[in-house]
Amino acid sequence: MQTMSDSPDRQLITALHADDARAFRALYDSYYEPLYRFLWRKTRDRETALDLIQELFTRIWHKRRTLAADKPLRPLLYRIANNLAIDHLRRKTVRQSTVPEAEAEAIADTSAHPEDRELQGEFERALQQLPEGQRQVFTLSRFEGLKYAEIAALLEISVKAVEKRMSLALKTLRQNLAHLLTLVLGVKIVKTWVEFFSAHS
Repeated sequence: MQTMSDSPDRQLITALHADDARAFRALYDSYYEPLYRFLWRKTRDRETALDLIQELFTRIWHKRRTLAADKPLRPLLYRIANNLAIDHLRRKTVRQSTVPEAEAEAIADTSAHPEDRELQGEFERALQQLPEGQRQVFTLSRFEGLKYAEIAALLEISVKAVEKRMSLALKTLRQNLAHLLTLVLGVKIVKTWVEFFSAHS
């Protein structure tokens, strides 16, 4: 079993402590895409997400020598990203309207067929209707691949609270998306969703 003492994170942080630019590039390449997706989902704006992710990596570089070598990087990076998004939303007036162009780009990445994109849009709308806490947990777990313990550390809540929020999110999504089972064109995708939810209940 790999310990933190010989983990890739520890090796990467040790290299960053030595001002290794290649280590920073490796960190950037590994985390840029998932952190960008996370920030886009928080802000719903492409340009804002791009600005925030650049700020995030700038902060990491400036603080590279103070990074704790015995702590995993992923929860730290998501915690910084989450705080940056919260600070941004506090400074700006939150618009209730969606961002059509950004949403179209995100949905286009998931499917080449208009019918599937429409169903994906239904899923996105159902996801946005979840309470903020449930939506955060669902997004971090299902889209970003974080473990419950990592989510708990990021949101500063207990693992039990993470489990409860996920359970409620799955229950609500199942209820709100049940009507899609009647759409013939969407049977394949909805079946996948149902199997997905059932496997993670």
